[in-house]
Amino acid sequence: MLVATIGLHSSASTWVFNVVRELLAAAHGDFLSAYADTIKELPAEPPPVLLLKSHHGSAALDDWLREHHAHLILSIRDPRDAAVSMAKRFNATLDITIRWLVQDCDRLHRLADQGHPILRYEDRFFENAATVDALAKRLGLAVAPSVAADIFRRYQTAEVRAFAQAVPNLPPKRVAIVGASAMDRVTQIHAGHIGDTSSGKWKTLADARQAELTNVFWPFLQRFGYGTP
Repeated sequence: MLVATIGLHSSASTWVFNVVRELLAAAHGDFLSAYADTIKELPAEPPPVLLLKSHHGSAALDDWLREHHAHLILSIRDPRDAAVSMAKRFNATLDITIRWLVQDCDRLHRLADQGHPILRYEDRFFENAATVDALAKRLGLAVAPSVAADIFRRYQTAEVRAFAQAVPNLPPKRVAIVGASAMDRVTQIHAGHIGDTSSGKWKTLADARQAELTNVFWPFLQRFGYGTP
């Protein structure tokens, strides 16, 4: 079984990854999960059950996923909000996070018409326990209701925020340094991972910056119904 959770940065894509990871663990026991945006990042010999987390990806990776009949779960968000959120949480300039999000948007735009389920951040799917059940059903995983409820509880915003703050204190083998941030290798959760989860934060920018963001992301905004230019 091959599953890939693919999302815009800051679209609760890590929530999706971890919920799917926990569902697979409950249904299959041991399996491998990894991050990959390129073919080179894939394991040399993919195991029977493999979960991938991915953002901007590559055409070659998408071809590989299609050839291997992967189950794809997509997550999206207004990229203007995502860019602002990433800049604030990871101490990066807005120009840098815009470049990250442009790449993500290009990929999600390509994949959106292939019939994969799409989770929209603004629907607050990560606050809805039914999302866990829907993902289990989509992947054909039989998980007890009590297990699904426990998974939802452990990945609620307050719980993840507390875990993120403790990431630097995890055993050294679990911690990777990505940029200037400590990240848990298992959950892919960074220290300071969770922001205020609000929508519309891009509207607090200066008018010229708002117009720039809308112009840059307009094809994606139009495709997914995020307002007018």
